[in-house]
Amino acid sequence: MQKFTTLSNKTDLFKPKRPESDQELQPKQETLNRILQFAAVYRVQKSSENQYIELFLN
Repeated sequence: MQKFTTLSNKTDLFKPKRPESDQELQPKQETLNRILQFAAVYRVQKSSENQYIELFLN
């Protein structure tokens, strides 16, 4: 019986690629605005033990 190995297919031999730029990824302003709009109208209130009510104030 012969033992075959494929060393070139192992993922631990390759270094992960880094982004070309050293800048950190930042969300778009549109995405931030949508998150803030959602946060402004979303509320959660506890009604009794282990029960919550979600409110959307649109």
